[in-house]
Amino acid sequence: MPNSGQTNDEWWVNDQTPDNPYGKSEDYESFLDYLGALPRSLTPEIAAEPLRINVSELNDHPEYKAAAIGALEMWASVTPLKFEIVDDAPFDSATDWMEVVSPELGEEDDGSAYSSNRYVSIGQRFHDTEPNKTDIGGYVFDSFIHEFGHEFGLNHPGLYNYSGPGGVQINYLNNATWTYDRQQYSVMSYFDGIDVGETSRWSASTPLMADIEAVIRRFFSTVDENGVRTYQHIELNTGDNVYGFGSTQYGYQLTSSGMQHDIGFAIHDTGGTDTIDFSGSTAGTILDLRAGQFSSVNGHSNNVSIFAGHNADATDYYVENGIGSRFEDILIGNDGANTLDGRGGGDRMAGNGGDDIYFVDSWEDIVREETNDGNDTVILLSRHLKIRKIANVENIIYADESTAQPGDGGGGTPPSVGDNTMTSMLFGTDGNDTLDGGAGDDTIFGRGGDDLIIGGRDSLASRDVNNTIDVEDLEDQTESDDGNDTLYGGGGNDTILGGQGNDILDGGDGDDTLSGQDGVDIFRGGAGLDTVDFSKESPFQLLVNLATNVASGGTASGDTFYSIENLIGSDDRIDRFIGTAAANHFWGQGGGDYFNGGGGNDVLDGGNDGDILYGEAGNDTIVGGAGQDYLDGGSGIDTVVYAGSPDGVTIDLANGTASGGDGDGPVQIVGRGAAIRHDMLVGFENAIGSSFDDHLIGNALANELSGGTGDDTLTGSGGADRLNGGAGSDTADYADATSGVRLSLTGGRSGGDTYVSIENLAGSGFNDRLIGNSAANVLTGQGGNDRIDGGGGDDTLLGDFAYQGDAPPRPGMGTGYTTLGPDATNNSIAAAFDISNNFSLTADPDIFDSTTVLHTTVNATGNGQGGYYKIDLAAGTVITIDIDGIADPNVHDSWVRLLDSAGNIVAQNDDGGGDPGSASNRDSSLVFVAQETGTYYILEGSWSPTAPGDGWAEAVPAGSTYELNVSVEFPPAPAQPGVAGSDTLNGGAGSDLLDGGLAADTLTGGEGEDSFRFSTELGSGNVDWIRDFGVIDDTILLDNLIFESVGADGALALGAFYGSAAGVAHDADDRIIYDTDSGILSYDADGAGDLAAIQYAQLSRNLNLSASDFIIV
Repeated sequence: MPNSGQTNDEWWVNDQTPDNPYGKSEDYESFLDYLGALPRSLTPEIAAEPLRINVSELNDHPEYKAAAIGALEMWASVTPLKFEIVDDAPFDSATDWMEVVSPELGEEDDGSAYSSNRYVSIGQRFHDTEPNKTDIGGYVFDSFIHEFGHEFGLNHPGLYNYSGPGGVQINYLNNATWTYDRQQYSVMSYFDGIDVGETSRWSASTPLMADIEAVIRRFFSTVDENGVRTYQHIELNTGDNVYGFGSTQYGYQLTSSGMQHDIGFAIHDTGGTDTIDFSGSTAGTILDLRAGQFSSVNGHSNNVSIFAGHNADATDYYVENGIGSRFEDILIGNDGANTLDGRGGGDRMAGNGGDDIYFVDSWEDIVREETNDGNDTVILLSRHLKIRKIANVENIIYADESTAQPGDGGGGTPPSVGDNTMTSMLFGTDGNDTLDGGAGDDTIFGRGGDDLIIGGRDSLASRDVNNTIDVEDLEDQTESDDGNDTLYGGGGNDTILGGQGNDILDGGDGDDTLSGQDGVDIFRGGAGLDTVDFSKESPFQLLVNLATNVASGGTASGDTFYSIENLIGSDDRIDRFIGTAAANHFWGQGGGDYFNGGGGNDVLDGGNDGDILYGEAGNDTIVGGAGQDYLDGGSGIDTVVYAGSPDGVTIDLANGTASGGDGDGPVQIVGRGAAIRHDMLVGFENAIGSSFDDHLIGNALANELSGGTGDDTLTGSGGADRLNGGAGSDTADYADATSGVRLSLTGGRSGGDTYVSIENLAGSGFNDRLIGNSAANVLTGQGGNDRIDGGGGDDTLLGDFAYQGDAPPRPGMGTGYTTLGPDATNNSIAAAFDISNNFSLTADPDIFDSTTVLHTTVNATGNGQGGYYKIDLAAGTVITIDIDGIADPNVHDSWVRLLDSAGNIVAQNDDGGGDPGSASNRDSSLVFVAQETGTYYILEGSWSPTAPGDGWAEAVPAGSTYELNVSVEFPPAPAQPGVAGSDTLNGGAGSDLLDGGLAADTLTGGEGEDSFRFSTELGSGNVDWIRDFGVIDDTILLDNLIFESVGADGALALGAFYGSAAGVAHDADDRIIYDTDSGILSYDADGAGDLAAIQYAQLSRNLNLSASDFIIV
């Protein structure tokens, strides 16, 4: 439909730059480069002659044959490629350039569509639930254009490939690299209008703008040594052509109904006097005659374009005339002499340069011309017509009302619905009934109670809708002979299943669930909160617009809705739901869904995969679920929810991100490397975490942050926030405060915030006052000179920053390269080859960012068993594993796995089809974020057609060589607010742990059995005063990362402690030295050796200290 440019003050500009809130690349040149870089055998020399295409295998399927030939004709209509069709002899590789086949039902590949150098296959079972699938606009016709595109050297314009039902789902948010990766630009893209948030879908009847450019660059241009590209002169469609309604050009005919209502095309026209005719459009249009621009017709967006070619004379690409619809249109001319006819409605017309002619038939029409832009003429179709605005037009002519206008719209009549002969009427009781109408036309009344009403048997139809790999083991379709049913639920919460046929489902009172399934259905929810369930529909994309009462996609097409509040989508396809002013609940389940809540307090739940959810007006609750999501609360007080995340999340409302668990999406390939993409958050005031350890960060507004179960950290930031920790040991954190804070857990409010279930406090980077309560608290001062009082309970008081514990493992440095021959024995976990200490930053063209990211390479030769490689990883480390350089891909189809220390699979990949560092789709790669610190194992195996189950074989064929590239990226160090200061820690009652951190701190344990920990680098400025150390009750803890020579964890050895009035070591075993006269406590790394002792604490004098007062941790 016309975009926002229709009402924009500068409507004549027609800015069609795609919206890009998702951070996709806007580099069109790199998009074109990647699109046109698929390895194929076609060369410029071969492409200069007609290509012989053998379609003899399609002779038994004339509709497939016609679709294949038609698709080739469309390629020839927009590129210089030419074809010679061969159908009277079997394929001969010596004379024929490509073979086109369609496997029969029951044969291998009967349900798939794919191409493989000089071979295109689309099976008879492919998309077999769609009527007219081989017609222009049908999925098979569109797929032939797509698969031929692969043979002409075109990639999918992103690193993705459909993996069949149940496989990894592909969606725009998670998988697109460029904002141009959409079917507006390329037939090679997986993403149509529904995928990118438009309200309709259309199919391309021709290759599109980017496809044309990529093919011409690859085969019909040259680049000299200076990088200057020279294009061949191209002549196509040089006659006087009409495109659109009334067109006689194959593939360019638009209609007001039927298949060709929902098509789009690119025009590559280099001569003649041409016309774009939108006269029969079913909605207002944008008609732009400028080369390189997009037009919109039949309620779709940007579905017609004019290719901007490279001939020396730019006027070659002029389309001269444009005809609008009976609705409000925008018509924009080019610099040639244009005739613009808006037809009915209040139209806006801008001719730009040249001597333009405008037909005006409404006082609402606007004509706009720039000064000195030619000798322009307005023809008024009525002598009584006065229009509001004409600018810079030289001539006005009044024509008779019968003046003929060019063009004539097309039309169509919706197909009628046939009658069934059998009817029945069933009445339920006031109880909970199950009523099954069976076959025929049924009228069923549920009456009272919670009823299950079934109009007929359900269809189990399920077919692949995408097009690149085999679809195996699908259920046979169970045909249902049920008819057109009328189903009434009555009172109660009913479940009504329509089955096949055109059904009316009326829930009546109560909260009802209605499932229409096949046919054109009418849903009436009645009173209550009612739901239409599309989870049993055939697996097509769904568009349901409750605001306009429109539905399309598979068996949902044509459905209408009354008093319906809620929608349930499909499990593995994109659902496009648009809500109303009521409170809607949309549940997408699987697939990358796109929801607009509209007004009302909505609940939007995307489910799995990457979703785009807009709450819009109202107080909305939004759940992205798994995958990278784009979540926008809109206006109102909105809440983002991660309660179902399988791991802890970090939700940052200030920066608009969520990461970890459901906040993480799949890997986004960048160059030859990869990055994890995260959820993007806009317009939220509140957040709910997971059942694990979360970090929730607010913004400058008044936020409500709810951690749920787990040990959570809540940072309110600005505003009067409500911090609800939930179950677990939770912390209110003020690390981002701009001045010192005074916080207390003794009341329900502190620092301007309200606390619920908060056990711990963390201060700012300045001088803070922290007070605990009677529970066990962890009070952390962070930076500044802090005063911390534990109060009752067994508290942990940290003067500076949170205790980091043992240092995480990091790879050791080495040459970065290893060679393992066929005699290597790394064929099990026990014998795994350890790569942990052989990383480098050596420049390597096969490794992304090789000079900044640590990497290691193993050149290995298979010995008939799996190859195991050991590596130690810290939690949060990103590991990239890439198998490249397989010597013979036909022998070794790589399958790489990552195992945890127990041998469990944590990540795997058998598909490296788009890996930029690879020349073969038999290579494989994966990226994984380590969730736990520990030992992991890389296992290289293979896929084998003879292996049981999924084809995994723990074997690399003997003699097969491959290259294992591994790179690691560490998580950023935790931010530490402020600079460590001299803190005062008072434990109070209870058994407390006190750790002053850096600087000179004052520690008072108070009552109970207290522990004083020393865990930071020693030095003259880091000496703590323990005011009340009690030999009987208290303990000093020594971190072995600081006190490296004191021994293993546990009790200090008897001989490692020495106390005397001299305060110095007396033999080589002494490590902890106590000066009884001064109370100085020191660490001597070599006892009586040459190294000087370092003081780290001040105690009272003459304490009866012994080794038993110290524990190594």
